[in-house]
Amino acid sequence: MSEKEFISCYDEFFDMVWRICFVELSGKKQDVEDAVSDTFLKLLKSFAGSAADKERVKAWLIVTAQNTCRSQLRLAFRRAVSLEEHIAQNGELPAPEQSREVAEALSALNENERSVIMLTYYFGYTGSQTAEILKMAEGSVYSALSRARKKLAKILKGGEHDAGNGA
Repeated sequence: MSEKEFISCYDEFFDMVWRICFVELSGKKQDVEDAVSDTFLKLLKSFAGSAADKERVKAWLIVTAQNTCRSQLRLAFRRAVSLEEHIAQNGELPAPEQSREVAEALSALNENERSVIMLTYYFGYTGSQTAEILKMAEGSVYSALSRARKKLAKILKGGEHDAGNGA
């Protein structure tokens, strides 16, 4: 991928990758910034397709951003911090067009449910496109989407933070 193609992809897809990382990492500013940088670095080093195929680049970036965030969560040592320390470190940076409440509700979903919601509602993919990107059966996508909508409604209406466990 040439420098010009990379810059074009970066400009076009930065906001999308940032939103994915924000949701996956529960809005932790420094972690989000690291994951976004790592995702675009992987694009530069590892993307094997043509940069002209924007849909393929977009799908690749979605999956890579999610995987980067999940790896970061698995590997990172997390310690408890006070609310004041968290705000001092991360600030209050809401995602564009997305409230912190919705981001927190999305983070309560399991990985498949969160991915299906993101691809369907945030990026406008159809059920069959989502199934192809996530390498799932189309019926599984619709089942996950249904479960995720119910969990989100329960969390957002009832203020529950634990709808993903036992609901």
